[in-house]
Amino acid sequence: MTRRWAASLALFAALSLGTKELEAASPAIRYRVSVLTMGPGDAFVTLFGHDALLVERSGLPSLVYNFGMYTEAAIAPHHVLGGTLRYFLEPAYLTRTVGFYVAQNRSVVEQALELDAETAERLARALSVNSQPENAAYAYDFARDNCTTRVRDALDRALGGELRRSLSGTARRTYRDHALRFTAHDWPLYFLFDLGLGRAVDRPLSAWDDAYLPDRLMDDLRAVRISGPGGSLPLVSHETVLARAERPPTLEMPPVRAPWHAAAGGLVGGVFALLGRKTGRAARRALGVASAVLGLVTGLLGLWVLLLLATKVHPATHENFNVMVCPPLALWLVVPGVAVALGRDSGPRRLARAAMVVAGTSALGFAAATLAGQQSYRVALLVLPLFSGVWLGARAALRRL
Repeated sequence: MTRRWAASLALFAALSLGTKELEAASPAIRYRVSVLTMGPGDAFVTLFGHDALLVERSGLPSLVYNFGMYTEAAIAPHHVLGGTLRYFLEPAYLTRTVGFYVAQNRSVVEQALELDAETAERLARALSVNSQPENAAYAYDFARDNCTTRVRDALDRALGGELRRSLSGTARRTYRDHALRFTAHDWPLYFLFDLGLGRAVDRPLSAWDDAYLPDRLMDDLRAVRISGPGGSLPLVSHETVLARAERPPTLEMPPVRAPWHAAAGGLVGGVFALLGRKTGRAARRALGVASAVLGLVTGLLGLWVLLLLATKVHPATHENFNVMVCPPLALWLVVPGVAVALGRDSGPRRLARAAMVVAGTSALGFAAATLAGQQSYRVALLVLPLFSGVWLGARAALRRL
């Protein structure tokens, strides 16, 4: 409660200062436009942050133009699977907007833009027209048409293409890098993103396309300079923190976890192989149960990747060789694994055959992914030693019959 009161007081002071600055400005400056950057939240849909445009006009309430609005019907499963999500633009009052993010423990940073009166008014009027019910909806795409790209594109149009010309060159991150750095705090989600994204996300991004995320656009705007009467000047005149979040900052680059994947896969795979060498019912039962569980989990993950391939959730999930690295075929391990656990004589032979095929498929998928330029090595370093360990364990158990 103390944190929220402090944030509210800071917000009130910031807004009061902004209003005084606007009133003290030249009468020719009727509008002031700012970019609002909201930090990540706890819910899945808030993990990557958010962007909006703030329009202030002396004597009128400050309005936040938010391109990230949607209805429950618009994000129904058939829209998600069919890639037909519909979002829309909606204006809201500034104090209410910032209060909403304060309640979610999310940061809000205002970047006031150094726009001349004509440009600021043109942008403000364009946003007003865009927010009309007949113009507000758009086909949402997480990477190519979202709340941030809409803000970026609106600014670029108002500046006559000057923003795009400023964001030239190649970025140092890929789409996969961004996905993994934002989910680094949640390993299961991190792994699912790495597993479910195809080779398209490993291609280099242009600086323009890289500005599809709030934190990237905020950093880019800080470096942009625009033409003015007295020469070039910074696009961002000043920044104000309207709300601070009590959470760790987002990583600049994804963490290096390949060694940990290799260690975990090798260790557990070694346990599988060791269980096959042990005598006694307990070791055999453990090998069978563990093999069946491994086949069930990895097979279901493979089916999930196959679902992403077969639907229109997003083009980024297509051309994904992980459907072989972590194949649905792994479900084949379940039945012979149960047979081994139950002590059936045919169990080890059937499990060895199934594990050999699954491990071979995984290795072939990893090789194909590498040749095609897809980063599948983290997934392969984890699951391929597991499949190999099951094969070695089953072979060892077979020799003991």
